[in-house]
Formats: sequence, structure tokens, C-alpha cells
Amino acid sequence: MKRSNLFPVLIGAVIVVLIVIAATLWMSAGARKATDDAVEKVSEFYLEELADRRSQVVTRFFETEADQMQRALALMTQEDLSSQEALRSFIGRVEALYGLELFAVADEDNVVYTEHTTYMGGSRYAFLSDELSRIRTITTNATYGGGKDICLSLPVQNRVFNGKKLKTCFIEINMDDIVSMLAFNTQEKGTYFSLYYENGENLTGLDFGPVSAKQNLLTFMSRYLTAAETEVLSGNFRNGTAGKALFSFSGAGQMFYYSPIPETGWMITVLIPENLIYDQIGGIREETMNRSIIQISITCAALLAFFGVLALKAQRESRALLEEERKIAERDSLTGVGNKYAYTQKVNTVDQDIQSGNIRLFALVVCDLNGLKQVNDTQGHAAGDNYIRKASQLICDLYKHSPVYRIGGDEFVVFLEGTDYEQRSELLESLDSRMVENNKTGGVVIAAGMAEYQPGDSHLFDVFSRADSLMYERKKQLKNA
Repeated sequence: MKRSNLFPVLIGAVIVVLIVIAATLWMSAGARKATDDAVEKVSEFYLEELADRRSQVVTRFFETEADQMQRALALMTQEDLSSQEALRSFIGRVEALYGLELFAVADEDNVVYTEHTTYMGGSRYAFLSDELSRIRTITTNATYGGGKDICLSLPVQNRVFNGKKLKTCFIEINMDDIVSMLAFNTQEKGTYFSLYYENGENLTGLDFGPVSAKQNLLTFMSRYLTAAETEVLSGNFRNGTAGKALFSFSGAGQMFYYSPIPETGWMITVLIPENLIYDQIGGIREETMNRSIIQISITCAALLAFFGVLALKAQRESRALLEEERKIAERDSLTGVGNKYAYTQKVNTVDQDIQSGNIRLFALVVCDLNGLKQVNDTQGHAAGDNYIRKASQLICDLYKHSPVYRIGGDEFVVFLEGTDYEQRSELLESLDSRMVENNKTGGVVIAAGMAEYQPGDSHLFDVFSRADSLMYERKKQLKNA
């Protein structure tokens, strides 16, 4: 080729290369921006799912507790209302049978009856007002030391005690139990959770990322949002509307999402650094982008595939994180076994299987600790917690193939299945033998009762009731030994 012809070809090749490089850079820049937008959407999805899942957990928990209270009321007979002693005995029974915490009833004069005491509750409980007592109500109540209890109340119909109409029944749930159930303590992952009133006051007593427990959330956020954004946030809290906000704190972007919990006037809030999910899935973006640069001829198709892979992997990552959160939410923070929420989920599943006729043979072991109150009173609550952990470990070591649940302060339930069910009698005898020895030597003492599912049982509660009765008989035997 002549020099005169070579020069134009080289110039043409350079121009083509420059055009390809420029087009590639332009497309890469556009793809990166589109990717960042996609990642932001995935991040918003992740936050919304976290908040909504927790909101659903709280809602289902209150629904389950309300159902248990309705069942307890259905069991109330005229004999249970014949005297104060009979009423207290009834309250104690339903607390044990349904795992209700501090169950109480109140009459039209706001006299409150519990298992052990009687007192005037008008000034203490807002839900005893005539207006609120006619509906299901969820309120908070300050406790000694600045903590909070949650009161779930239901109206009572057609019940009379001592010539006065009973108008309300209620339970008191420690806020710490809700915090433990929802596993708020995930700061090591850079994700923060909390519960707030509609006015921005903290319910949980836990810091919410940079917001201390004593700070008003709406006041704090007003320092970092515009006036218009602050007005939207405050209005959403007042009206119980979900929403989100982006703001910068100490030079780092923060993503904030909030979702209402029905019937409570509360907001569940989630806070996460803006770069957290970017860091987790950023490698996917870079890897796929490099491939798209190499495969210029199929850039558009590669980008579409990239976005699909990115969305799929990001969604799987989010689902994996949410599944981990669900497992944490169903684990008792003190002992590591299933908590009361996990137990109620198991009860609902078993009841559905019984109704559909798909139930397999199983048995329940109901356990209650002897001497816990004495340990708490004489050695302190730290020793009491250790006593509970030892008892839980003993139960788990014995029933290795069955799920164990802690349904109350010192109450456990074991759902026997598989080989544990086949060896149920031997295992219970082994437990009882060890308890006889522990009763003599001062070790952990567990009273246990076991009952099997029978074809005539319509609910898991039928099995629980039999096991619970046998447990109390065993408890008396151990105390009298």
C-alpha cells in the first residue's frame, strides 16, 4: 500500500477507535447512573420490607394475644364469678394455659382484679375510660424506673361480679419483650430499629443510630431536613402514613424509613447508611460492567442482562437478610430457644394441620421451674437469669431432636416429634429422675408434664391443657419431696 493511501486509512482507523471508545465511555457512564438508580430502588425495597415485616410481627403478636384473651373469656363461668377467690383462681388458670402476662379484669367502677391483688385502676389506665373500654385498645403505661408496659385491653360483655358489670379485661406486656422479639439490636450490621409515638417520642429506651433514646425523633430530623421535608415527616407521623427520607449525618448519607403499626399510634423506624447496600452488591455492578465493555457488540443486551442479574442477586441478598432477621425474631434472647412469638406460630400451624386432617403424632412437654423466685429474691436477677439458662440447656440437651420454646419467664414447652416422640416415656423418666436428685442437691429443678395428641383433640391447646395439669401435679410432688 502506498504511503499516500496508508495515512487516510490510519486516520480512519483512529477515528473509528475514538468513536468506539467514546461510545463505550458514554454508554458506560449512562449504565453506571442507571445502575446507581437501580441500587437505590433495591435499597428502598430492602428498608420497606424490613419495616413492614416487623410491623406485621407486632400486629400478628397482638392479634394472637387478643385471640387468647377471647378464648380465656369464653371459659369464664358463673362459678368463676361466685367469689373473689374463685375469680383469682380463674385468672391464674388462664394465665398459665394461654401464656397471658398479668391478665386482669376491671368492673364498671374501675376496680381491677388480678390473680393476687385488687386495686382501683382509673387513674393508672387510660383505657378504662368509658369511651375506650368499649373497643380493643393498645396503650402504653409507665412503670417504676421509667420503663414502659404495653396494655392490650378488650371489652367484656355479659359478665357480672359482686353486683358490678365487668367491662374490660387486659394484659400487661413488658416493652423489653417486644424489643427482644423484634431483635432491634442489630447495630453491628449498621442497621438500626426503634418504635416511636406519633409525636416523635421513643418507646423502647434504645438509641436509634445517632438519635439518643431521650431525643425527640422529629426534632432531631428537623435539623437535617428542609422545612418542607420536615412538615411531610411530621404529617405522616400524625396520620400514620409510611414514608422515607434521605439525609446526611457527619458527612455520611443515611436512609430512613418508617411504617405505622395498626391500632397503636406507633411508628416502626429503620435507619441504614446509604452506602451499606451499595457496598454489599457493588461488586456485582463492576463485574458485569467490565463484561459489557469487553462485549461491545452486544452492549445493550449485556446491560439488560446486567440489570436483571443485579436485581435478582440484590433481591436474593435482601431476602437472605430478611430470613436471618426472621430467625432472630423467633429466638429468645436469654436462652436461644424459640420465643413466645415462635410458639404461637407453631400453635397456629399445628391447629391448621389438625383441622385439615394432616396432623402427625406428637406430644407436648410443659415445663415450669421450681425455686426461681427464691433465687431472684436472695441472689438477684442476674443469678435468676443464669438459673433459667441452665434449665433451658438441660431441657435442650435431653430433647435433642425437638423444638423448645420459652413461653413465659420460667415456662418452657417442648414439641416432641420424630425419635423424641418415640422415646417420650423414657426421656420424661430420665428428666424426672434427674430432678429428684437435683431437688436434694440444690441443682436446677424443673417440673414437667407430658401429654400426647389424641384423635379427639381439636386444637393443640387440648394437648397443652392435659400436659399443664400433669406438670402442676409434678410441681407439687417436687415441692413436698
